[in-house]
Amino acid sequence: MDWIPVGRVTRTHGLKGELKFYPDDQDDLVVQNDQQIRLGETTFKIKSVRGAKSPFIVKFEGVDSIEAAQSLSGQEVLVAREDFELLPEGEYYRFEIEGLKAFDDTGKYYGVVEDVIATGSNDVYVVRGDGKEWLVPMIDSVVQSIDLEQGKLIFHCVEGLFEDTPV
Repeated sequence: MDWIPVGRVTRTHGLKGELKFYPDDQDDLVVQNDQQIRLGETTFKIKSVRGAKSPFIVKFEGVDSIEAAQSLSGQEVLVAREDFELLPEGEYYRFEIEGLKAFDDTGKYYGVVEDVIATGSNDVYVVRGDGKEWLVPMIDSVVQSIDLEQGKLIFHCVEGLFEDTPV
C-alpha cells in the first residue's frame, strides 16, 4: 500500500487521548471519521475529527489517555493513496506534482518540482536543479502540460520568468 504524508499530529488536547492535527494543505482536510491512517509503523482508525480550521482535533481508536496520546505527538500522519478522492481533469494533489521533472517547451531540462506554494490566486511550483531554483506559476500561459504517467511538467518560458529570458 502506498502511504502519502498529509500532515502532523503535534501535542495533546485534553485528557482523553485527543491530539492536534495540522494538515499540510490547509484547504483540503483529507482525514475523516472511520478512516485508516498511519503514524510511523502503526495503523490507527480515526474515531473523530473536529474543528473548522487548523489545527483540527483528532481522536484515534484505542488512544484513550493523555499518556497514550503523548507517545504519538510529533508524528507524521499518512493516508493511503486510494483514500484520496478522484479530482476533475486538470486538477492535481500536491503529492502528485512534487517530484515531477520540469522541462520548458523546447525540451530543456530544469530540475525537479520540490515544493508547491499556495498563493491564493494560483499555485507556484518550486523547481530546483543544477544549484538553482525557479518559481513557476501554475497559470495557463506558463504551464502547458502535466503528465503524471511520464513524471513530466512542461512549461513555457515567458519574458522575465528566468534570468536568461529578456524583459
